[in-house]
Amino acid sequence: MHGTAIPCGASSNARPHSGVLEPFSKHRRYNSPICHNLAMDSETVDLAKAIGNCATSIAVDVPLDGPNEGQALLRAANPCNRRLCPFCEWRRSRAWRRRFFEGLPKFHEDFPTHHAIFLTLTVRNCSVDELRTTLDDMHRAWHRMTRLSFFPTKFWFRRTEITKQGGETNSLVPLNFHPHIHAVLFVPAGYFSHGYVKQTEWRNQWQMAARLDYAPVVDIRRAKSRSSSGGATIEQSRSAALEASKYATKATDLIAMGSALGTYHYAVKGLRLSSSSRSLKPYLSDTPISEQELVDKPTEDGGPTARGKALWFEDVQEYLFTDLT
Repeated sequence: MHGTAIPCGASSNARPHSGVLEPFSKHRRYNSPICHNLAMDSETVDLAKAIGNCATSIAVDVPLDGPNEGQALLRAANPCNRRLCPFCEWRRSRAWRRRFFEGLPKFHEDFPTHHAIFLTLTVRNCSVDELRTTLDDMHRAWHRMTRLSFFPTKFWFRRTEITKQGGETNSLVPLNFHPHIHAVLFVPAGYFSHGYVKQTEWRNQWQMAARLDYAPVVDIRRAKSRSSSGGATIEQSRSAALEASKYATKATDLIAMGSALGTYHYAVKGLRLSSSSRSLKPYLSDTPISEQELVDKPTEDGGPTARGKALWFEDVQEYLFTDLT
């Protein structure tokens, strides 16, 4: 299955990557154990092959000076763009971040006094057999809650994260999952002086919207600015965007699922794990990330750049340059 990822005779011509390609190799290395897990299930063998043959060749630009000096930018690849592919999930996370950073300036130009707050909503852990129903219920509950009168804004972005709980090798603890919602809410400045919703109220509202018979764990906090001035709302929004654009499920969790990964695949297949409100869509599209968005956009500084092509070598688990100019 993975043999096609090793170009015949190319290793003798491959050049050392000198660390420039390590970020790409780091994420691509996760693909092999993912493929192994998926190949255990006859229903997901084709998916295993697609992920095994993902990004077998890449083209990069490496700025030779400026703020991005020595940091390779992806210009072309042959990605599979599958949800369980660690390499593509890394690229999708970067694409979501880019969407935020491109849309936020326009949003704050139109709504200069709005601030970002970060909301996390949880439910109890569930088994893999209950996961799809749990996720569907959570997404319906989120939709109900955003339509309630207490909800403080019409501008929001919601991302659902799923983390693995238990089920380690040689462990008696069964495999369970912890699905939870991370949301960025852009609220008017007046929210903090009047109309402020306390954490206990968020918990009560989420409990009612999700129709839970227990008090769930909820966290609400103001996005922090990374600026030394502690000020600009757009810096706060960028900070929230970094949290909101993280992976749906970490590669290490996917690997640790072992033979249950095929079942997990069908539990999340086709679900929309990221969504933005109708009012935010003009600034932040929530359409699925396309293959074209998985590559980096060209820089506009016009500085000197080295261009190279690299191939993935399964035997050494590295990208190595085969052409560099």
